[in-house]
Amino acid sequence: MLVGVLIIPFGLPGTFLIVANTFVYGWLTGFAEITWSIVGLLLLIAVLAEGIEFWVGMATAGKYGASRQGMAGAIMGGFAGAIWGTPMLPLVGTVVGAFVGTFVGAAVFEFFASRDLDKSFRVGFGAFLGALGGKLAKISAATAMVVTVVLSIVR
Repeated sequence: MLVGVLIIPFGLPGTFLIVANTFVYGWLTGFAEITWSIVGLLLLIAVLAEGIEFWVGMATAGKYGASRQGMAGAIMGGFAGAIWGTPMLPLVGTVVGAFVGTFVGAAVFEFFASRDLDKSFRVGFGAFLGALGGKLAKISAATAMVVTVVLSIVR
C-alpha cells in the first residue's frame, strides 16, 4: 500500500491502487478485518482525492489569473512534460517534467490568449503551485487511507 502513496507524484493512480490492495486483502481474509464499508470509504476517498487534486490545480491557476486557455495549457503541458521527462531521467524526470510542463503549458497558452508576458509567467507560476498543492493533497489523502487500513487490521 505504501507503493500507492509513493507513485502519486509520478501521475499514477496511487489512491486506486490502495483501494485495490485493500479489496484483495479483504477478499483473501473473508472481509474479517477489512469490511466492505472500509473498502467503500476508501473508494470514496480515492474519487474525492482525484477531484481535489484537479480542483486545487485549477483554482490556484485561476487565482493567478488563468483563463480557460491557460488552464487547458496547464493540463496538456503537465501530461506532455511527464511524457517528455520520463526518458530523459526515469522516475525523477517524470515528476520534474510534469511540473515544468504545467508551468510552460499554462504560460504559453495564456500568452496566446492574452498577449501579456507578465501575466503569462504569473499564470504559469500559479499552475505550478496548483499542481504541487494538488499532489500534496492527494498524497495526504493516500496517507490517511493507508493509516485507515492499518488501524482496521491492527484493531
